[in-house]
Amino acid sequence: MELIIGLFTIVGGIIGWFFTYMKFKLERKDKFRMAAIEKRLEAHQKAYAQCMTFFDIMNSRDEDEVQKVFKAGQDFMANYSLYLEKGTREKFVEALGFINAYCPRWDYLRDFQKEEYKSELKRIHQESEKIFELSRIIQKEVELEPITLEIENISKQK
Repeated sequence: MELIIGLFTIVGGIIGWFFTYMKFKLERKDKFRMAAIEKRLEAHQKAYAQCMTFFDIMNSRDEDEVQKVFKAGQDFMANYSLYLEKGTREKFVEALGFINAYCPRWDYLRDFQKEEYKSELKRIHQESEKIFELSRIIQKEVELEPITLEIENISKQK
């Protein structure tokens, strides 16, 4: 009888340890997931702030200022690229390409004749849409449900 009680005690201890271990693993996984979500949100916020600086320098005539913003964009991508959603990452690279190729646009356009100038200016305007698209996609990818919907969903579950 004592042997059976001893075996049940050992088996119960092993089962208890196993459940405690699994609970620890799940809690740890949740903590890592939450940390990753926070880092991803931070990366998207910084990408949006960088996008706003792209807007600021789009019409700048200061080459040094443009290069400073371009370098900041490259540095941002080196540090945060892996945290960005795929769409944001792709659009950010396109926006950096636009800044590098066309800004300051007046330096780029000065060698064109009148007719070419107009068509190039139109093309630059079309290319500048990449920056607007970047700001839209960043907002879309981190969009949260309105709080009122979350409260309604919780109420329905009860």
